[in-house]
Amino acid sequence: MCMKRMAIAGLCWLLCWLSLPALAQISPSLSITPATGEVEKAVFLIEIDGLEAHSRYRIEVDFADATVYATDEESDAAGHIPFPISSTPGDQPGVYSVRALHNDSVVAQGEFELTAPAQPTTGAQVTVQPQRAAFGRPQAIQIADLLPNIAYTIEIITDQTLQLAYRRTHKSSQAGEIDFQIFAQTGDTPGAHSIAVYDEAGNLVAQAGFSIEKPLARDVRLEVSPRSVQAGDSVVLQVDGLAAFDAVSAQLLSADGILIDALSTRASSDGAASLLFATPADLADGEYTIALYVDGGEMAKDSLIVGAAPTDETATTPTKPEQPAPAEPADAATMSVEPLSAPIGSRHRVRVSGLAAVESLVFEVSLAGEVVFSTPQFADANGRAALEFLTGPEDQPGEYSIKLLREAGNQPTANFVVIAAESVELAPKPAPTSSPIQVIESRLQSGAAQVSFQDTAGRVVEVRVESAEFDPAATLIGRDETLVIASDDSRGSKNAILGPLVLPYSGSYQLAVAGAPLMMAQGADSGGFHVEIEEIHPVPLRSGETPFALTAESPRRYYRLSLSAGDTLTVSIDTGGALDSILQLVAPDGSEFAFDDDSGDGLDAEFSKLAIEQSGDYILVLASFDEGVGSGVLRLEHNPVRQLDERAAAVTLNDKSVRERFVFDAAAGELLILNIIKRSGDVADLLVRASIEGMEIMSHSTMGVPDALPLPFVMPMGGQALLTLEKIGVDDGIALEVSLQRPG
Repeated sequence: MCMKRMAIAGLCWLLCWLSLPALAQISPSLSITPATGEVEKAVFLIEIDGLEAHSRYRIEVDFADATVYATDEESDAAGHIPFPISSTPGDQPGVYSVRALHNDSVVAQGEFELTAPAQPTTGAQVTVQPQRAAFGRPQAIQIADLLPNIAYTIEIITDQTLQLAYRRTHKSSQAGEIDFQIFAQTGDTPGAHSIAVYDEAGNLVAQAGFSIEKPLARDVRLEVSPRSVQAGDSVVLQVDGLAAFDAVSAQLLSADGILIDALSTRASSDGAASLLFATPADLADGEYTIALYVDGGEMAKDSLIVGAAPTDETATTPTKPEQPAPAEPADAATMSVEPLSAPIGSRHRVRVSGLAAVESLVFEVSLAGEVVFSTPQFADANGRAALEFLTGPEDQPGEYSIKLLREAGNQPTANFVVIAAESVELAPKPAPTSSPIQVIESRLQSGAAQVSFQDTAGRVVEVRVESAEFDPAATLIGRDETLVIASDDSRGSKNAILGPLVLPYSGSYQLAVAGAPLMMAQGADSGGFHVEIEEIHPVPLRSGETPFALTAESPRRYYRLSLSAGDTLTVSIDTGGALDSILQLVAPDGSEFAFDDDSGDGLDAEFSKLAIEQSGDYILVLASFDEGVGSGVLRLEHNPVRQLDERAAAVTLNDKSVRERFVFDAAAGELLILNIIKRSGDVADLLVRASIEGMEIMSHSTMGVPDALPLPFVMPMGGQALLTLEKIGVDDGIALEVSLQRPG
């Protein structure tokens, strides 16, 4: 009995041993993560296991009984194929089937679903006051019912041109609110605008609309006060009837020529400006002419009496300011298009000059005599207009004609050719899990290429476009075809580097690559290139010394700096000759703010008293010109900007320190007087200007500096302003006292 049981047991063991090879043969399986995703935003990871090692398989994606995507992939030594696939514009919601085929036989399959775009959250509310405003007048934007202490991206699109007019990141308050002001300035397009609010994940949470009225025609009036002065006295020029933010300048003229030049300022949002100057102390008695210019063109004249006032018989009747003749549309209008020939997916830039100021226009694009696109626009104050558009998959190849329609004058036309081009969008291969760098390989076709990638809002990335065959220029394009950032030659090389920048939303990005420097016609027609998308993690940098090392694994160092408008930085590198170091300071929007190679000792880089224009988080990049390895010390000196108030602040300007900066806060419409007192010395020219978030709100310059220089101006919008005093020319320098008066 025992021997029989053992025999049976041995037989069972033998059967199990013989069946092991069969059990080890795993059937192919296909998995998709995640199972669902939103149209035009979703990214799926398809993984296939249990395949034959190092074998070719056909992967097909079917929708509505049609194959919409196919590719050939090779399995690795473990019989595994991984690859990502993303939803692109034009995809339809629904269930998609994925099949893996070998020798025309289906070996594995699965499904994923694309869902319709999520509807915007209706909880948040956007209010714009006033809904319709005059050009240059501030409009207050309030966004309520947001999550507290969260960063939101605000975008404003001009409805006529679909161009991005504004993009900023604002942090909500503890009460879940965001409040800020905007106003139209030179170069902006009047008409309807749309405002959209996106959360950190790139979801649309609120939207609204508002309008900006067309700028009013100028009706310039010049008043000289006083009209009669003694030599050395000060004179105020009050100008009204300007367009908002006009650049205004004046000259004091005698029969022999110009006595005082370069008096300049900028009009307020109400079209008013004031200029103050001191007459030369040795000016001979007599009658002089004051000429007023707007954007370089003479607009008005008046007279100034120096010395004894003339008798009644010789008294001069004030001349009425000369008004320009009504502007008629110029017949010298010309149009140009760049490039004249490009494949589908390229941008074409149209420029027109020789128009009347603020003239109403319509751009009309035709193919084979049929109008395919039309958009209205206004010329700017200098009689120029521009249009930029991107051809897409729905456009047909062929020769297009673009015509400018005007109410009067000639109507220029230009032609350009759109070439059929095979799509070069490539699905990126997933980088090894040990590397944070994603790599995309591609080639130019007819001098251009476009690649796409998916990414996540809030990630800090650096996008590098490199080629050994041509000089690449790159443009990162976001949703709604808006330009995020562009780059040509970067960090001393011919390659393009975009960022580091914080990605504004989650979803698809397009990278347009050209085989020529931006804005230039010549360049490569073909050639291979690769794109590297690297997530970076900048570390905080504080004043003092910070040791560093550049290695083959870490050829660059990234540091984060929280800076305020008006701050100054001095950054120096000391490698003792071990490296040819370079420094780059990247602004909050990802653009290059400053770059240096050899300004320090030897081959080391240095920033000396670098002035910051806009508050925010900057990224300092430290690398070597030749990708060498070595170590050294980074030294940072950070000088915060001074606050300006009614107390006098001492300012010294000389050839070693040519500018000084202050900040101050004021409300929209508030009258301010900037008082400048000269204590000693003099300069050839003193330039004074104030700005808010890079938008100029006041400027003044004059030859020499009087003992007292009061500069009145009205704030066109509320917020923190940056004031800059800068000397022009080589001289002994000047000592000043500066204060801010609030008469209100």
